[in-house]
Parts: sequence; C-alpha cells; structure tokens
Amino acid sequence: MKKSRLTALIVICVMVSQLFLSCNSANAGKKDIQTTTAAGDVNGNAASETAAESDSGETDYVYPNLNCNGEDFNILNTTTTWGFYTDLVHESMTGEVLDDAIYTRNSTIEDKFNVNIKEIPEGVDTSSQKLRTAVQAGDNAYDAAYVPCNSSIPIGSLVTDNILYNLSDIPELNLDQKWWNQSIKQDSALGTSKSLYFAFCDINIMPLQCAWCIYINEDMMKKLGLDLPYSLVKSGKWTYDEFYKYMEAGAQLNGAQSFKWDDNAPTVYGYTSFENGTLALITASGERGVSIDNSGMPSLAVDSERFFNVCDKLSQMLATKDKGEYLTANASNSLFHFEVIFGNCRALMMGGELKAADSFRNMDDTFGIVPMPKYDETQDRYYTAVTVQTPVLVVPVTNTNTSRTGVILDAMAYLSNKDVTPVFFDVTMSQKRLRDDESINMLQIVKDSLYFNVGIAYGWTQNMIYAIRDSLDGGKGNNVVSTVDKMKAQAQASMDKTMTLIESKG
Repeated sequence: MKKSRLTALIVICVMVSQLFLSCNSANAGKKDIQTTTAAGDVNGNAASETAAESDSGETDYVYPNLNCNGEDFNILNTTTTWGFYTDLVHESMTGEVLDDAIYTRNSTIEDKFNVNIKEIPEGVDTSSQKLRTAVQAGDNAYDAAYVPCNSSIPIGSLVTDNILYNLSDIPELNLDQKWWNQSIKQDSALGTSKSLYFAFCDINIMPLQCAWCIYINEDMMKKLGLDLPYSLVKSGKWTYDEFYKYMEAGAQLNGAQSFKWDDNAPTVYGYTSFENGTLALITASGERGVSIDNSGMPSLAVDSERFFNVCDKLSQMLATKDKGEYLTANASNSLFHFEVIFGNCRALMMGGELKAADSFRNMDDTFGIVPMPKYDETQDRYYTAVTVQTPVLVVPVTNTNTSRTGVILDAMAYLSNKDVTPVFFDVTMSQKRLRDDESINMLQIVKDSLYFNVGIAYGWTQNMIYAIRDSLDGGKGNNVVSTVDKMKAQAQASMDKTMTLIESKG
C-alpha cells in the first residue's frame, strides 16, 4: 500500500488546506485539541487509559506505542458474489469515496504502527473451513479473520472446535467502546464469564450492508393514492397489519388473467422477497428462537404463545401468491428474482438488504426504504435483522501475538467508526442511493435497530428456524408447532454442547 502514499498524502494535504481556509474564521477562538499517545511497549501492550475526553466532549483516541518493524498483518476476509462491498484493502486511492476512506484508514494504521495490512480473500462458503484447516494444522497464517456467522459452517462450530480465541481475553480490544457494536456484543457474550468469540465493528462494511429493510416504490404508491409509510414508522405504527394493507393495495392484474409469474405480463405484486425475507420478518417481531439472560446463559424461546402468534400472522400474510400480494422469487440470472422484479417496477415493495440499493441506481421510479415492520403496536421498538451470512471478526487460537493484534484491530475499528462508516451512510447510501430526506431518516432507524439471531449464528436453532421459515414463505404450509416439538430437543442439545465448552474454559 505504501507505494502510492506520497500521491495520496499530497491530495489529502490539498483537501485539508482548502477545508482549513474555508473554516478558519468559523473556528476562531476555539481551543486546539491535541492528539495524545499512550505509553506502551513495542509488543503492543497498551497503556491502561485508551481514550480521553476533549473540551467538546468528543472522545480522542489514544494510540498505543507499537512498532511492527514493517511486518505484515494478515486478515482472512470473506467475499461474496452477491454484490456486497467486502474490500478491506486498497493499494491506492481510486476516486471512489468509500475506497478512499478505507485506503486512508489503513494508511494511518500502517504509518502509526509500521505495519503492512494484508487481505487474503476467500469465498463466503469456504472461508470458515479455510480458517479451521489452518488452525488445526497449527498454521499461524492469519492474525485475524472475517468469517460468516452462518454459511456452510456456523460460527458455533468454530467455537466448539477450539478454533477461535476469546476476544474478552485481549485487553487491547476496547470492546465496551462505541466503535464495537454493543447490541451485537450483548447478544453474543455467553456464559458466566461473558466469553466473546466474535465481534461486530465497521472494519468491514459488509455487515452494515447486510441489514434488512423494506424497499418501497414511492411513485407507484402515489399513483395508487396511498400515503407513503414514513409517518407510520415515525409514530411507531408500522406493523404487520399496516404492511399487509400495502401488500393488498399493490397487487394489480392490469389486464392479465392471473398472478402466475410471466416475464412479459403486466402484473404488479404487492411485495416480493425470498425465504430469508421471511426470516427477517420473524426477526422484526423481536422473536429469534433464543433468549439470553443477564448472566449470559441462553435458553430456547420457540414455544411461547407470542412466537406462535407471530408465525400464524406471517403464514396468513405470505400465503397469498394467487392474489398477487406476495411473490417469493430468487432465481439467479433471471427476471424471476426479487431485486429485478422490484427494479423493473413489478412490485410495490421488496424485502432486501441495504446492499440492494446498488441495484436500483438506474431505476426510473423513485424508491425509498423503511424498517421491517413490528408485529404490533405494543412492540416497543423496531428490530432489523442482519443476513445469516454476515461476516464477523474473529481471532484464531494460533495467533502468537494477540496483544499486537488487539492494538491494530481496535485502532482500525475506531477509525472505521469515525471515518469510514459516515462515508458509507452519508455519501454512498444517502447521497448516491437514496433520493429523499425521508428515506435517509429511515436509514438511521434501520442502523440503530440492528438485531442479531445468536441461535442461528451458533447453529443451535438453525435447522428448526430454517424449517419454520421455509414453511411460512410463499404459503407452503404452517407447521410451526409440529416443527418445534420435533426439533427443539436437538436445538437444546446443541446449545448445551456449546455452553458446556464455554463454561469449562471459565
């Protein structure tokens, strides 16, 4: 990366000089805030104080003293073919604001710690096995890794196979700070020791793009005489029932004989997605199959009255393909795909991840986003699911210098939260994707309501919840009660295995 740094620094200096000239008068009289460096040894042992408050109340990060002597810092990184942004490293500035923010972040870390950040890309379906194979062979090939919560291998399998280091045992990671996602941390720290084997932060942008939401076609809604649902969201009244009213209104035959899919038909559907959209709707109710108590102990939560009521309601809403209210469609390289259907204005609404906005940049109609709906108005907040393949940050047990790793990752997480995430939300999403202020406000609600399905991530409830999801999606039959009765013992046994291991380690 260092080969293009001189050019990059010249560009940055020019930009900073222009900014200084334009802002100097406005900042006159303000006290300068000095950057502080904490004392620490060359092996990465940070000083006990890691942040200081400035006069403005903002946290100034305190970078520990660390000299890596030009060594590489290797991160195994999950990549996909589904249009997510997964880059961790750029060798030079590209002119794209997100690329350049990541390049600048890495350059800062490399200069401060005299280290070279290296990304080793690996496919989403093979990265977990790649990590497992290296660790089991005793190979210290990776200082850290991004692996999916659950793809071909659930993260829980890596825990029980003793592949992952307990991040709580790395004091250089300031896991209580805002640059580490606190909601996900709370859901993922298990056992009386609150062991944490993976974490969410913004070093990788993909987890933010994995947030689920509802896309709406504003032009179609206006033509149908429908109020845009933004006010419902803000008043806390965006619920399953209100969502279903829009599904009903959006279903239009437009002269066709039926709602059976035809690439060339004029039919318009109320809502389109696929089976993981159904899983996101379940999660939006606050139900996820597992609850974690204050002591960090999980328990199954799949046989409550509310869980069954949520599933019953979704079964009724989604079993409507003959009426055009819901179309499940996920054929690759085809017009019969939920993103293509919405982008071609053949659905009023679509359930998808934030990354789908990239597909609609050339869409003629105006689109917006709202969060996934609540179950009912008594629900106290919105819950935003993240897709099951969301990559999480881990450290392999073969790492021989976790202190160095902790210093580098914590600083990267801090700079990502400070300098990269705002670019993604304020520029990449808000200015380049979303087209009105209301949708930009909705984006903040989506971001603030991320909710993690720890049961699926660890693999405890994976088979059961997937079976429920598939039975509800597209009216394939509601057999939730029998599925729970049949599979909850297996889920409990899987949970017990994980917790026995975690508790044994203390």
